[in-house]
Amino acid sequence: MKFFNAYLDIEHEGSVATYSASDEVVNELRTKSMGFWHASPGTTLSPSFGRPMGMHPDQLANLARSVNLARRKLFMVAEYRRPDGETLYAAFTSGDRTRTTQSYGGLLHAAEVEGELKIVAAYKEDFDKASPPVHWRHSQGAEINLPGAPVAVRPLEAPTGQAAHQEDWEGLRDSVTGP
Repeated sequence: MKFFNAYLDIEHEGSVATYSASDEVVNELRTKSMGFWHASPGTTLSPSFGRPMGMHPDQLANLARSVNLARRKLFMVAEYRRPDGETLYAAFTSGDRTRTTQSYGGLLHAAEVEGELKIVAAYKEDFDKASPPVHWRHSQGAEINLPGAPVAVRPLEAPTGQAAHQEDWEGLRDSVTGP
């Protein structure tokens, strides 16, 4: 949970900087953001923020007027065990605009890489498939096949923007039984 929240903090800082800060600051935050990611061989990953470099301050001001950024919420973290015993974490997040912070906006997968937790894949909702359950489509990074039901779930806040998202969240929250 701390890992994903730290990433969402950097992502939001970078998104805001995209519309207000110098190229150097944006590049520094992109680099910091990429420290949370690990690209498996043959996959590509890119932070969710950025802009063409060298934009005039007036251009940035025009862009800033058209966005309504919000820090993405972390709704839930689920823990899965792969057949090889490795742990995989799934973070269900909101969108990054004020109008989308109450609904699912993405699914991030993280795993331990060389002793550190790293995001290895990102998914977006597949709007071509009816939910619940919410169906996810691969966005970037490794393609993840979840190994069945989660072994642990940490529900934080239910998405309330769409009934299907809330129902999906409740189903996953209630899917783990035990002590």
